[in-house]
Amino acid sequence: MSDPRFIGEERISLAGVINNFKSWFMAMLAAWKRILIITLIIGGLFFAYHTLKKVNYTAATTFVLETDSGSGLGQLSSIANLAGVNVGALTENSTLFQLDNIVELYRSFAMMRKTLLSTTNSDVGNERLITWYGREHELQSDWEKHGVNFEMPEEQMVIRHDSILKEVAKVILERNLDVGKTSRKLSILRVAYTSDNQLLSKVFNEILVEHVNDFYSSSKTKKTSENLRVLSYQADSVKVVVDELLEDLALFDDSNPNLNPLRTQALVPRQKILIDLQAATVIYQEIVKNHEIAKVAHRNNTPLIQIIDKPILPLEDDAWKWYKSLIIGLFIGGVLAVAYSTVQRAYRIIMDNAS
Repeated sequence: MSDPRFIGEERISLAGVINNFKSWFMAMLAAWKRILIITLIIGGLFFAYHTLKKVNYTAATTFVLETDSGSGLGQLSSIANLAGVNVGALTENSTLFQLDNIVELYRSFAMMRKTLLSTTNSDVGNERLITWYGREHELQSDWEKHGVNFEMPEEQMVIRHDSILKEVAKVILERNLDVGKTSRKLSILRVAYTSDNQLLSKVFNEILVEHVNDFYSSSKTKKTSENLRVLSYQADSVKVVVDELLEDLALFDDSNPNLNPLRTQALVPRQKILIDLQAATVIYQEIVKNHEIAKVAHRNNTPLIQIIDKPILPLEDDAWKWYKSLIIGLFIGGVLAVAYSTVQRAYRIIMDNAS
């Protein structure tokens, strides 16, 4: 059986909680004017802050990158090996540009510098992005005091220009630019630029994505492009030799129409031309074969960059609806007002008991 003493203590404790709550509730009702005033003041300040603060616009591009395409030759690789062609020398299978490395490429100073020095059509005309950025953040006048002007040929820029570019790039990376995967399980990359200028956000995002993707594509196909260029040059050169030998053979036959086949010494010049022509033809056939395989390897090594979403005006912004700001502001103000009144009441009770 339960001890009646514990039952009594439990009833006393529960009754004390209820009485304390009633006392607190009545005290809050008695202080309703003060609570209402504090709620309105805090709610009004919160509402004014979100109404008057600058709206930030986010330009985001999401896309899929093929980071490791391999040779992709399939059955053509086996055929090329049977023909004695070294496909491995014509293809590039590099894991240099994994997705994490591409994220860091977006955050590199080289890409940021190239983007900031790009000329674009701003809201005042053609100018570099760094000039546009400086004007928006009221930095241009300070730069001009130190004799820094970015609207000049890049080769004429000095150390001060790069110093400012590094500072601006650092601020952008910390405050404006966000690069990363949309999910750990997905290979979708998202590049977002946020600022209070809608057009600047859009243009900066588009130029940065264009520069990085171009660098990525050219780097992935650098070896195969060089192989293709060399083979094209060799094929053209050997083709010229074959054509010249064909002309030499035709010229010899025209100059000697009635050669006596029994006089073998007279046939030696013609046989030399034929031997050179046969050798040049075989070489030309091999180069053409390698050239065609290199074309396929280059196409397969060209990375896939599939854009899913790109920034379109109007951009996404962080502006709150007026009723959302008002409701949340009043709620926060009410909570803080009640908390303040509760603390004040507790302090007064403690001081009364102490005296």
